[in-house]
Amino acid sequence: MTFRMRYIWLVGIPASAIASACSAPEPPTDSTTGGSAGRVSSGGKGGVGGAAGVSGSSGKGGASGAGAAAGSAGSGGRMATGGSSGTPGAGTAGAAASGGLGAAAGSGGSAGAGVSGGSAAGSGGMGGSLAGSGGAAGGTAGAAAAGAAGAGAGAAGTGGGDGKSAGCGKAPTIPSNMYNNGQHISITAASIQRRYILSVPTNYDNTHPYKLVIAYHQLNGNDDQMYSNKYYHLLPLAKDTAIFVAPNGQKNGGNCADASNCGWPNTNNSDIALADAVVKELEDNFCIDTNRIFATGWSYGGSMSYKTACERPLGGVANGFVRAIAVYSGAQLSGNCTPTKPVAYFAAHGTHDSVLNYSQGVGLAQNFAKANGCTWATPTEVQSGAHVCTNEMGCATGYPVEFCSFNGDHTPDPDNGQSGNSWVYQPVWDFFSQF
Repeated sequence: MTFRMRYIWLVGIPASAIASACSAPEPPTDSTTGGSAGRVSSGGKGGVGGAAGVSGSSGKGGASGAGAAAGSAGSGGRMATGGSSGTPGAGTAGAAASGGLGAAAGSGGSAGAGVSGGSAAGSGGMGGSLAGSGGAAGGTAGAAAAGAAGAGAGAAGTGGGDGKSAGCGKAPTIPSNMYNNGQHISITAASIQRRYILSVPTNYDNTHPYKLVIAYHQLNGNDDQMYSNKYYHLLPLAKDTAIFVAPNGQKNGGNCADASNCGWPNTNNSDIALADAVVKELEDNFCIDTNRIFATGWSYGGSMSYKTACERPLGGVANGFVRAIAVYSGAQLSGNCTPTKPVAYFAAHGTHDSVLNYSQGVGLAQNFAKANGCTWATPTEVQSGAHVCTNEMGCATGYPVEFCSFNGDHTPDPDNGQSGNSWVYQPVWDFFSQF
């Protein structure tokens, strides 16, 4: 049986639903100074990892300066998703090269090799800062070789987790009769009693980390609708490889039950607090791959997906968890936020949207394209046929931005709103599955 959601115009959303713009600290920069004699060349950038993980070649160090201070380090290779990290460059007389940055699906980068200068000691390389799911622990310590006048010291690499949540290897404390059947599970967030609906793979194995997909409902919808339509029709495509959760929205702190203006106003970040609480409870009870948590939603739900990714990017903040999102016909309705940390981004928006206009959807994609390091180009607008999808170019490895323009109005089911038969669900699942 298929399910078709209806949408009610956004009249009456209180002004308090628009929170202040979020901010996050700028990424740190390296500033090692070169030696006064014997200029050292920068290290080569690591190669992009392929299916078998091809390492980048190391940079060629410059000549050492006799009795001079150390030259600057060669920078380490940046690792692609699924590949091994690039080999860091090493300055012959320079300070240590930085280690490769571990990507979502790979292992931590190797340490740079520190070689001492003429009179000043070369410092050790830093290890990879992230390890991917199931990947190795953090990078190894930088190795330092003794020089004519001093010995370099290798700094220990910082390791990433293995992607397994606290619930791995444990029996869940949430009773089995509370999930896979549409039951409401109560939870407290921001001192408000909230609820969610949960679906777990039928062959659940507590030693295997599963993807987690958060499905946010639309205005005047609820968690029951998300369960009924199988979480935007992604549940059958997952084929028991993911856990799905549908948090329930609110109106003045009360749970949604088709009440007017019920959704995700996120007053005082109370809906972000709900997302935090739900993810924490599920990670504690089930074996979840903490490097593969996704969010998706239509309209108001798309707004909340965007806000969650902006506030809680994986690796971007201490409590971040969102790896990628899929937004159907969204806009900023849950508090304005300009992302500064990358999250993989997929969007679909109708060119004739009469509720949240097309340009709003394009604007959301552009915001994440900037955060993801893409070279922005306005996505191709469909002129004939059902839809056209554009992949932005130049994005950081593992952080693509894809925008699909379709010929239609405000719907999560492009192609005349044919729920369950739309083209969009498989591309969304493919987008999530690449990580």
